[in-house]
Amino acid sequence: MARTFRGEAGRPFGTVAALFCLIFTVAQLVLWDVAHDLTGAADPFHAIPAQAQPYWGVLLASEIVKCVSAGALLLAIWTLGDVIGPRTPRRLLAMALGTAGAVLIGVAAHWYIEAAAWLGDGRASPHGAVMGLISSAALVCLSLWASLLALEARAAGSLPGWVQGAGLLFAGASILAAFVPALIAVAATLSLAWWVGVFATLYKPEDRVLS
Repeated sequence: MARTFRGEAGRPFGTVAALFCLIFTVAQLVLWDVAHDLTGAADPFHAIPAQAQPYWGVLLASEIVKCVSAGALLLAIWTLGDVIGPRTPRRLLAMALGTAGAVLIGVAAHWYIEAAAWLGDGRASPHGAVMGLISSAALVCLSLWASLLALEARAAGSLPGWVQGAGLLFAGASILAAFVPALIAVAATLSLAWWVGVFATLYKPEDRVLS
């Protein structure tokens, strides 16, 4: 696809943010897999205390990575807008929803990290239900952000079609994961294609030569 919009405002930060999101997502998936193998769950609220106690550090590391990922995601949300397309109400709405999703992840991070630490003492956190609702709300917000940004990219012609499709797949998987938490790893895996596509598109050397 011949791109018709090549925004330069915020481009360096947007490129780096996409790379950070890609790296942290890979790290998150690896830690989830290790945690699931060792404790039977990918997060501290679903782990069995007796089984998870010797490996609570893995769950703690996973939650710390998730918290840092929220920061990288927030940077991406605030820097990719001007790169993807001109300022429109839809783009501003996407930014607001994405910001809300990243903030919700950051807010929940305290209790997830606390729950992982409690497992080290053989105790289970009582906040699982509330944190589940917050996490679901965050996924809904991020799903809407990704879908609106992909639609904005389509209107502006700023991203290749396959990257737009990857964004919509990521959005669809995220909204499903909000209601079926077991699908969170699927959503994270699909997000890899989105972040790879965004990074590869923005990194093209020929695009950095201003005409």
